[in-house]
Amino acid sequence: MTKHLLLIEDDEVAAYVTLNVLKACGFINVVDLVRDGVEAMAYLTCQGIYSDRKSGNPALILLDLKLPDLDGFEVLKQIRTLPALFAIPVFILSASETAEDMYRSNLLGISKYLVKPLNMDEFGAEASKVLSSTPPQLH
Repeated sequence: MTKHLLLIEDDEVAAYVTLNVLKACGFINVVDLVRDGVEAMAYLTCQGIYSDRKSGNPALILLDLKLPDLDGFEVLKQIRTLPALFAIPVFILSASETAEDMYRSNLLGISKYLVKPLNMDEFGAEASKVLSSTPPQLH
């Protein structure tokens, strides 16, 4: 079964680069892209424009911290409080290298914190580990 990934990224260039890194790492997956935290939560909870989405939960969420409307920390908090979502692995993809952002992310249960620009080898290895061990999740 194909594993779905969710990329939550508001910057068009960063999204393009991340999608190309995924492709270069050999991931044959479906990647859905949302542009802000509110849209991400609508996607994950199948609400609003995503009320007809039936593809199940993503196998991996790639989350930027600096998002409009609802930032990455708030998205992560909501993911971790919803029983249908709390077990989904989340990679933070952020330009921030601050210890505070890394610490807050780890407290919220991330799987990996990766600093942009992405190191393709590290990203590929970490994503492969998660995707090979994560069964598809359904709502």
